[in-house]
Amino acid sequence: MKISSFWMSSCACLLSAAPAIASAQAAPEQELQHAQAAFGSDDIVVTARRREERLQDVPLSVSAVSGATLERANISNVAGLSRVVPSLVSVPGQGGSRSLPNFAIRGLSQQELTLLADQSVSTYMGDIVLARTQGVNGALFDIGSVEVLRGPQGTLFGRNTTGGAIIIRPNRPTDNFEGRVGVTYGNLDTFIVEGMLNVPLSPNILVRVAGQRQRDDGFVYDEILGGNVNDTAQEGVRASVLMKNDSGVESLTVYNYFHEDDGGTASFLAKVRSTGSLNGAAVRAARGYRPLEQLLAEQQARGPYRIANGSNIFTKVETHDIANTTTVPLNDMLTVKNIVGYRHVRDNIFDDMDGSMNSLHPQQRIDWTAQFSEELQLLGETENFNWITGLYYFWEKGRNQGLSTVGSVDPGLVEPEDIFGYPTAAFSNTDVAGRNRSFAAFAQGTYRFNDSLSLTAGVRYNRDKREATIRNRTATACRFTRDLDNNPATPETAVPLSQCELNVGDSFSEVTYNLSLEYKIAQDKLIYLAHRHGYRTGGFGARASTEAGLRRTFRPETVDDVELGVKADWRMGGMFLRTNLAAYYAKYNDIQRLLTDPLALPPTTVTTNAGKARIWGIEADILFRPVPMLELSANYAYTNAKFTKFIYPDGSDHSNDPFARAPRNVYTLGARLLAPLDSSQGDASIGISYYHTDDYVGNDTVVPGYTDAEGYNLVNLDASWNRVMGSGFDLALYVNNLTKKKYDFLLINLDSLGYTSHTPGLPRTYGVTLRYHF
Repeated sequence: MKISSFWMSSCACLLSAAPAIASAQAAPEQELQHAQAAFGSDDIVVTARRREERLQDVPLSVSAVSGATLERANISNVAGLSRVVPSLVSVPGQGGSRSLPNFAIRGLSQQELTLLADQSVSTYMGDIVLARTQGVNGALFDIGSVEVLRGPQGTLFGRNTTGGAIIIRPNRPTDNFEGRVGVTYGNLDTFIVEGMLNVPLSPNILVRVAGQRQRDDGFVYDEILGGNVNDTAQEGVRASVLMKNDSGVESLTVYNYFHEDDGGTASFLAKVRSTGSLNGAAVRAARGYRPLEQLLAEQQARGPYRIANGSNIFTKVETHDIANTTTVPLNDMLTVKNIVGYRHVRDNIFDDMDGSMNSLHPQQRIDWTAQFSEELQLLGETENFNWITGLYYFWEKGRNQGLSTVGSVDPGLVEPEDIFGYPTAAFSNTDVAGRNRSFAAFAQGTYRFNDSLSLTAGVRYNRDKREATIRNRTATACRFTRDLDNNPATPETAVPLSQCELNVGDSFSEVTYNLSLEYKIAQDKLIYLAHRHGYRTGGFGARASTEAGLRRTFRPETVDDVELGVKADWRMGGMFLRTNLAAYYAKYNDIQRLLTDPLALPPTTVTTNAGKARIWGIEADILFRPVPMLELSANYAYTNAKFTKFIYPDGSDHSNDPFARAPRNVYTLGARLLAPLDSSQGDASIGISYYHTDDYVGNDTVVPGYTDAEGYNLVNLDASWNRVMGSGFDLALYVNNLTKKKYDFLLINLDSLGYTSHTPGLPRTYGVTLRYHF
């Protein structure tokens, strides 16, 4: 109630100020031009169909966020996009790391992070897919825009993009010599330095270099260690070279570097189970553990920002990627485009998964991957028909190691107690070396029957191949088991240590497509009906502990949806209203879920085809300018996701379980007021936003009656003055989480062992930014 009153009174103040602001401007046309310069052009250009188009002409549900909006909202990573794009849900990835975010759009997501599975929501840097999410959270500097495509992208972004796509568009080199430097200082000892230099070496060679360095002290204090454990230390550099000639040939090369060496993902004990396997009296006596109920009570008294774990957690990530896009016009109707990219990733991440001083579950992951992609496109356009066709190749290889102990303070310590029929305190190493290849051919075209009616159709053939060598062992023994008599009721026999390595391989193929009918009621009013079929390739259970489980392939999952949308701009006098609305219904088949197999020895988390679901919802992006100096916005996503079939690996039926990572209602309300300055004095504005999300479950394995992530509300403020008094200086202030709301996210759910841990969200943060343009 307090937040709602605060929001309503703030909007009332802004609305009451609007007439005075409007009357202060002598020339309405100049006022409008000044407002457009401050708020941005109404004609937003996106590349959701691999060619530049107005957002209002694209028959897809798309959100486009400008670089200026990201800066004003102090959003420096992709995970923060959910504050301005409510249909995008971001949670820590499987294993809990904040540096490996997991994204969900319309309830479609995947938490498996090894080479043997891919995300439902693909992230792109320019035109190159980032197959692994390492480094994504440090990518947002010197950005032109970020586009979020909702729903399956079956043709042009066809590879494994069943939920949607996040496309990060860095600023391209320009023809002007320009640059900027900036410094941000805020609480938590936040210190960010950024810079950009754009140099046209000649009319045909343009160079742009940008970088950013971030530091802060973190906000979670460990009482045992006597310091904060989730500090930030990141830096990134981007260099772009654009070469072009007078005949229209362009070649853009972009290199990105990201480095992170900071604290880990802070965790705290959120829920305990008295009958959990690691919370019994015998286990506590043998290992000197304290009862988890006592530790939970102490943690609740401290609050989420103070813990007593005693683990020196850390995050180390380094990524390099380089991409080249070359465009060659053949004539007025045909263009050839070639997109080639390479990416290399390394990480070493150590976290305390149980969130307590008992050190039940210290976990370390060490990864390296390399990927290469090549895409050749042919684009054509005539008076009534434009089309694109092409070939795509993707190659990836790498290695994932997951090292952990369950029940031991020292990862190298092996204790003799045997709880499940295997040494639970033993050091465990899951080691996956794999190679993935993908081949595709695609074509899509739009035919305009007249100025109002158009039909778009696209098809893509996908073929994916996976190969892997999997090792799974403790410090002293192989964890693989084999059921020699094929009788699940009798004990399994351990595979000899010398044979503790299995090679697996398989291939998958699918034809995906999209079809949409588009009708323009008027120039700025579009209605469309679309149907799409998307697919995500299958794989293997990297963590399975039986030979049969490792060789058991999980099948591709598919999504078929129908989407009805309306995009309309309304103008009356000096007022402007944009109403972009979409409603959809999706059938989700062969759902890939990360579940615990309790019949395995030991119980193991595996990816499996769990069943089917239906998902429907609505999305709204609304922008209203009652006068040129005032902008009101509302972005809303309603998601209704329900399993129609959900079967665990042990055969139990969980079809009534809640659908993970699919909050029912998420919305953002915003208002921005432009100060009555002459254009020669720059532009200044103040903005407020209110973000809300409902409760949701963040884990595929659900504890009955337990909500992993409670709903929360955030109020954010910002103020900026660009080109202060006509100078080259910008000044900006921000306050995020104004009301000091305490909220958190699921880290891991191991209720069967006795614990569930969470990681806290950001407290109130505030700061000031000063930039100089030259």
